Amino acid sequence: MYHFIYKTTHDSGKYYVGRHSTKNIDDGYLGSGKWIRSIKDKSSLKREILKFCSEDELHIEETKIISENIGQLNCMNFNNSSIGFSSGELNPNKDPDRKKILRERILGEKNPAKRIDVRKKMSESQKGKIRSKWTMSDEGKRNISESRKGLKISDEGRKKLSESRLKDYANGVRKPHNKSGWKHSEESKKNQSILAKQRPKYKCIHCNKEVDLGNLNRWHNNKCKLGY
Repeated sequence: MYHFIYKTTHDSGKYYVGRHSTKNIDDGYLGSGKWIRSIKDKSSLKREILKFCSEDELHIEETKIISENIGQLNCMNFNNSSIGFSSGELNPNKDPDRKKILRERILGEKNPAKRIDVRKKMSESQKGKIRSKWTMSDEGKRNISESRKGLKISDEGRKKLSESRLKDYANGVRKPHNKSGWKHSEESKKNQSILAKQRPKYKCIHCNKEVDLGNLNRWHNNKCKLGY
């Protein structure tokens, strides 16, 4: 087994330092860091072995060499140690300009998930898959309900939401509901009937009729025709 510290360099001069253990020294391994994975054309990368060492020395030597290089102009190591996720100010995603780019990539039109053809592929890939039977606990539902009480959308927020939906309708991402000629299936009717029967009933103070809450508020109590 070979244990060594390597340096993978891009044609641009940027480089990444890492460690590797393998039985085949010519296995073509270039690194597993985020920067390495972000480069699509791997032919623009070249790996050189900086130092062979024992398995016990591997982490120590890697940390030492990274500390000598990190912070340099072309060094793409974002961690101060040999393991863990990128941290501190060395993480480029903490830069305000980088944050803006990432935000636009997620919320803007460049997000692939907003394209109709991509949405269709995502939908097709999920068809026939068995869904998890996980359900939220009553306590979880109450917590969400409490956290959203009194929550109000600002006028600016409503305007943005409206503009976003109008754009989705124009691009065909959303389709307006058109129930002309549309009918429920027999199974759907049966399910709705079962749900309706399970709704709690309330008695009108005037006609004593027992109805669900929606009908009670609309047609009974202070609005009941027998109450006038």
